[in-house]
Amino acid sequence: MSVAGWTTLPGSFPWPPRNLQVFSAFRVGYVDLRWDDPSTIMVGGGSIVPTRAGGTVTVTGVPDTLQRASGSLTVVSVPVPVGATVTIGGVVLTSVAAAPVPGDDTFDGSGPSATAVAAGIAAAINGGSVSGWGVATAVAASNTVALVSVADGVDGNGVTLSTDTPLVVPSGVTLTGGADADTLSIGLVTLSATVDPRGPGTFRVGPTNFDTAASIADAINDPVNHLTGVVVATVSADIVQLVAAVAGTDGNAVTMSTDSAHLALSGPSLSNGVGDASCPPVNNTAWTIVGVNIYRSDNGQRGPYVRVNRVPIGSLAYRDQVDNTLIEEEVVRWDGDWLSKATDPNNADWIFRAKFTPVVKADGQAVAANAPSDVTLKIDGVVVPVQAVFGPTGDVTLINQRTWDLSRERWVPPVLPTPQSTVTLTYRYNANLIPTDLDRTNQVFYRVTTVAIDPTGTSPSGLVETPLGYCPPVGLAEVETVDWIWREAKRRNLWILEQGGERVKLFKKKVSGLPCPCYLDPVTREYGQQPSARCVTCFGTGYVGGYDGPTDIIIAPDEADRRVTQTPNGRRLEHQYEVWTTENPSITQRDFIVKQTGERYSVGPVRRPSVRGLPLQQHFNIQYLDEQDIRYRVPVTGTDELPWPETRYTNPEKSACVEADPYPTGFDYQATPMGSEVPRIPDGREIRGRTPVWANTTYGGKGGGT
Repeated sequence: MSVAGWTTLPGSFPWPPRNLQVFSAFRVGYVDLRWDDPSTIMVGGGSIVPTRAGGTVTVTGVPDTLQRASGSLTVVSVPVPVGATVTIGGVVLTSVAAAPVPGDDTFDGSGPSATAVAAGIAAAINGGSVSGWGVATAVAASNTVALVSVADGVDGNGVTLSTDTPLVVPSGVTLTGGADADTLSIGLVTLSATVDPRGPGTFRVGPTNFDTAASIADAINDPVNHLTGVVVATVSADIVQLVAAVAGTDGNAVTMSTDSAHLALSGPSLSNGVGDASCPPVNNTAWTIVGVNIYRSDNGQRGPYVRVNRVPIGSLAYRDQVDNTLIEEEVVRWDGDWLSKATDPNNADWIFRAKFTPVVKADGQAVAANAPSDVTLKIDGVVVPVQAVFGPTGDVTLINQRTWDLSRERWVPPVLPTPQSTVTLTYRYNANLIPTDLDRTNQVFYRVTTVAIDPTGTSPSGLVETPLGYCPPVGLAEVETVDWIWREAKRRNLWILEQGGERVKLFKKKVSGLPCPCYLDPVTREYGQQPSARCVTCFGTGYVGGYDGPTDIIIAPDEADRRVTQTPNGRRLEHQYEVWTTENPSITQRDFIVKQTGERYSVGPVRRPSVRGLPLQQHFNIQYLDEQDIRYRVPVTGTDELPWPETRYTNPEKSACVEADPYPTGFDYQATPMGSEVPRIPDGREIRGRTPVWANTTYGGKGGGT
């Protein structure tokens, strides 16, 4: 189950029940769900459950990092005779008895001191051919010239040193100490050790083996290194544990190698991957099934989802319905429940608040109570009429002055409680609402998970359930199950969009959530029904955050005129046209999209062509929004951190860059902006596009990371 600090791993959970059906009970506010027994699932892939190949990298010491070769020249005495030479990497420096000409590979050997001659030799090296030809650089300190090769690693050890005078002594016949960085190769990617902060293609050698292991794991999991679709790394002390991203025997082909004496590998490749991941078995017979959990989204296939049931359901059917729960004779406490007891000089109201809200009428889709007849108040067992009821907050106002009784033609004094009175209230409150008004029927989706006893005992609840991403969403508006003919039709429909469509980001208007403070108070919210159109908290929707998303989708290309017109408010761009997309995710009027140009468009009425009640497409008009519109303030987060280059797919479950669930939830995945990356093409000659289709077309169908 979803418990803080504990999550399931792929392959360690029961599969969701098959054949989930969601249909109306022919009554508004009632939805019936039916499914097959999850304990009997046993299909596909034979009896072998695919497992992921694994391996380890153990840090046993300090890996070598890139070092440049170094050496020195020591001036023993002066003057150095005119014509004496110092040779560095084949470049000859000659001593003269005057100020040398800059750049002519000479130095003043006349003195007046060894320190001055050393400084002259360093200047000749840095200002002449030795440095200019990429041989070495120099720094003088006292009578010693410290040399460092320009070439990295062991190549610098080939720089020769010699002199023809005993007054200048070299540290050796060559520079020494140059070393190449140790490397770790996983698949086709090589990581090099460095002492600098970790960057692309490197891991940092830390002060301890534990720190080095952690940096290796971070480098492997960093998308910029293109290993996220190959392996996943975790670290335990000084051991980096690798698990293949793909289950089955394919993971055994991921190779590992290193040239470091301080990195120990478990083998030349990952191992112990078994089974065929292309056809995994779906088998629940080994699990002790407790029941199922039902989750509902009121805003499309991606969620957010909320669990409907309190405990796992053991039956094979469930009715999700509007629940206006009856609360009978709830005791109103003198201390705690009263908001006002006429104790203030300027406030004679008697008002208390019900424990459960919102208080609603007995019938309807959670219609807020607003009439005295919606509740029954008793004071000391006597029914007392009330003055007003405000359902959203559950506030009940008592009659605090005498009233005229028409039937008896006399004044009736108000009945008010005392501290000793017993006050009770009978009312209904809404415990569950299925929003189906204003085209929301097309936004209601369900996912059903299987709940089983955790055999490992690691779950805090003792139970384990199917992750939501493995449960297919089924919508209330889907009145038929898709068959193979129309599944293929939908697949080809998507192919058309992928070839010629425009990739955009969809933001869905929230229909539920935390009410925005811009309503000022509950009364304004209930009767005004209009939040602030300039609020940067709800962006005019009434709910904090305003919109769910973004979700990456593809729409039909732009074929409309872009017209600049003169209006009473000045010039504006008019750009409106009809587009279409697939049936998923479900789109409604007043959602909006963001194009890669930054322009934002509102979504108009949506038309859903269907067959036997099964939606196949969505057609709708989009209209350009002026940049002053509040919807331009809705942030598009996460795009600045996307690695480049990397080929990313609009649908995360099809992407080679991420290990996505088959039925993703949430809005973490981002597909654009991007630059295509084909690993088999060297970067020096690769041409990059902006879509997987471009890479597939240009490089023969290998744009997805292979």
